[in-house]
Amino acid sequence: MVPFERALADLGLEESIHILPVPSGYPSPKLVNLVLRRHGGRAYLFEASAARPDIVAEIEAQLDGHRVERLDGVLVTHCHGDHGGSAGIISARGRPEGERAPIYLHSASYRFLTHPEPAFLNETYELFLTRAHWGLLSYSDMSTKEMVEHELRKLYSGYFARTPKSALRFVDQAQLPDGIWALSTPGHSNDCVLYYDEELGIAIPGDTIICTGTVEKPETQAYVIPIFTVAGQSYSMAFERYIHSISVLRKFFEEYRVRAVLPPHGRFAVTRPLEWVRFAEGYFKGIYRALREDFLSDPARAGEPFFARDLNRFIPSAGAHPISTPSHSFGMLCALADEGYLGMSEDPQTRQISFTLEKLPPADWASRLLAQDPGPLPITMHSQRSSAVAASIPPPPAGQG
Repeated sequence: MVPFERALADLGLEESIHILPVPSGYPSPKLVNLVLRRHGGRAYLFEASAARPDIVAEIEAQLDGHRVERLDGVLVTHCHGDHGGSAGIISARGRPEGERAPIYLHSASYRFLTHPEPAFLNETYELFLTRAHWGLLSYSDMSTKEMVEHELRKLYSGYFARTPKSALRFVDQAQLPDGIWALSTPGHSNDCVLYYDEELGIAIPGDTIICTGTVEKPETQAYVIPIFTVAGQSYSMAFERYIHSISVLRKFFEEYRVRAVLPPHGRFAVTRPLEWVRFAEGYFKGIYRALREDFLSDPARAGEPFFARDLNRFIPSAGAHPISTPSHSFGMLCALADEGYLGMSEDPQTRQISFTLEKLPPADWASRLLAQDPGPLPITMHSQRSSAVAASIPPPPAGQG
């Protein structure tokens, strides 16, 4: 990891790429890094934070500071409030009323922009259902009023600005600016993509890759695996998608020239992206080792039902965030149940999911999962230019990662 300013200077990109940290609107992480690309006479903004008026004002002020009168496009890595909420507002900058720059995003979650209120209401139910699945609460004990007016949900209800579908361009359908690729990397959410700048060799990964820590204290610097969010990713689906995305990213970083990855949270660029791949693989191997050796191997576990919440004290970094790591361990438990190693039962009232050990899974289960070939890379690009273009990209320098 290298501080943004130094990494861009070392790569000679300080005139083309600018990092604009603005408030995310969430307790953690507090900031989100928008990436302004000014190159070849065009200005693109990657990410747009929440549609809260003070945050929109901060984005506008930063664009003013860089003398950006209007944008040629806004590219959203995934449709969460701190990444896409204000896209419909910011894309209208400097344009006649009713006109917007194209907003590029995956088609899986665009309804958070086209009709945010019902989409947000549906997410509210899914959010609490997921917490019940992990054993953290009883779904039957929560009234509709309690869910909808929950303090955190109520706070975030206005984070998306309503935007007409005509302003949207779906990157999974090859609607992209020329020279920008989209690589599908679901897991954190169903619609995650990594954007790759073909000419500059820069990648913008969304929350798939996150850094933390301060420049002044190297001991605090680390990578973070994001929470697996709920929409369209029940049970083992988010876990399996993220594991697959790790393999996809390994192959992508091995095959293409990625000079730097610019994560949306934290203060650092990733200039050795295969280092992140090794971290992510090690993280999930660590979770699995703790699950198998410290939890499931306990003779007292035989026949006794347990919940995902019961693993917190056994799982590395589970105490770092009360929600994030339990989402990872729950997905892993469901995947093991899919393969017959665990029994799985969902209470029809509380919606809590309990597990029982049926047979101890093999020690190399996680390693084999992570080592699988991801197959053809899920890349889309403008006009569906084919592998002939991709093949022209020089390989990474020797020793990368």
